[in-house]
Amino acid sequence: MHPILLLLPLALAAADTAPVTLDEALAAAAKANVDLLLSATDRDAAGVEAYASWAGILPRLDVQAVFENNFNSSGQTLTITPVSLSPVQYEKIIVTTPSNIPIFDGFKSWANIERFKLLVKAADKQYDDAALNVAFDVTSRFYDLVRAERSLKVLEEAVARSEVLVRRTDELYQAGRAPRSETYAAQVTLGNDRISAEQQRARVADARVALSLALGRGADPALEVVPPAGLDRTTFSEPLSQESLVDLAKRTRPLLAANQQRILAAGQEVRAAASGYWPSLQANASYGRQSPWLYGTYGVYGDFSQQFGVNVGVTLSWNIFEGRLTSANVQRANVSERRAQLQAEQALLQVTGQIARARSSYLTLSVSARLAEENLKAAEENLKLAERRYDAGAGTQVEVRDALLNLTRAQLTLLTTRIDAIIARADLNRAVGGVL
Repeated sequence: MHPILLLLPLALAAADTAPVTLDEALAAAAKANVDLLLSATDRDAAGVEAYASWAGILPRLDVQAVFENNFNSSGQTLTITPVSLSPVQYEKIIVTTPSNIPIFDGFKSWANIERFKLLVKAADKQYDDAALNVAFDVTSRFYDLVRAERSLKVLEEAVARSEVLVRRTDELYQAGRAPRSETYAAQVTLGNDRISAEQQRARVADARVALSLALGRGADPALEVVPPAGLDRTTFSEPLSQESLVDLAKRTRPLLAANQQRILAAGQEVRAAASGYWPSLQANASYGRQSPWLYGTYGVYGDFSQQFGVNVGVTLSWNIFEGRLTSANVQRANVSERRAQLQAEQALLQVTGQIARARSSYLTLSVSARLAEENLKAAEENLKLAERRYDAGAGTQVEVRDALLNLTRAQLTLLTTRIDAIIARADLNRAVGGVL
């Protein structure tokens, strides 16, 4: 099960202004992410429909009361002849309690009950899939922020190295061992590094806002994160084959399970539509009391052994022909069932594509990360060699500047490929259902 599903009941231990870990970010998103909350309302709505579907088989009981008085007129004179009743005069008071009890409706009600039960299961699975998507989005944005902050640190280190180069070049110029032009060139390099660092600060702020919005906290450019321990020592293992991953997704991806439940629900919709071909049977019962008096021995609310009437019956109805409406309803339901099947097939194709892309990306990036580690080591050795040659007067400042630039690029490349590989693996995990 994906971590976000396990962390739903957890509360954040730190305040909003404190740095957050990945687990804390996932827990916060599980509580406040708008997309996940919207999916929860869909699930609740499905539950309400399932609750209401029982109305087709449960009896209905109504209570009716009628207080009636007659006024008659003759010619121009209105004659009112009330029956003596104190303190209110009425000619007739009627209280009835009719009840309708469904017995058989062609299995329509039971089909609807089963259909909405299946739709509730589908909504639950859809919510689980939304949780997977939110978890991946939060994970991706979390690592985007980590990458942005680490990249800023690399660029700030590049600025520090360029400052050292400017001082060394100026010292060599003062000693008459280097032309003034090399000092200017070193200053240009320093200026470019400072510009890159400042631009990266803006990217860090953007990444913080993006993660904050994913957590449902509103834009917070001051949000800070705690990178997972051992991030720089992450190892990338070989993933399962494409076929194995697809088979795993068929068993564990909530989206695919939700579509299967919708197919079954569509079958129940066909069954409910076909109920129009069957007769319906309903039991009717009513208990009524009628009297000109409200209370007393013969009053409506008097002796219950007096002034009452009971009606019990069974109604059988069978619609032999209704202008082909039942046939049309069955055809509509069949079309809906076929549509649900096609949507399930389309979702499986999309999941298969997601797995293929994520797996390929993960393989490529994991190999690139290993190559970037070797490239960084070579860049570090090249810088040491260039500095020794420059100090000994055998090299040029151009060699040192190129070595510095290559070192910075190697550091950024390794950082980017390593984090991209982690995100690609998280994407692959989401595609198969969060079980990797």
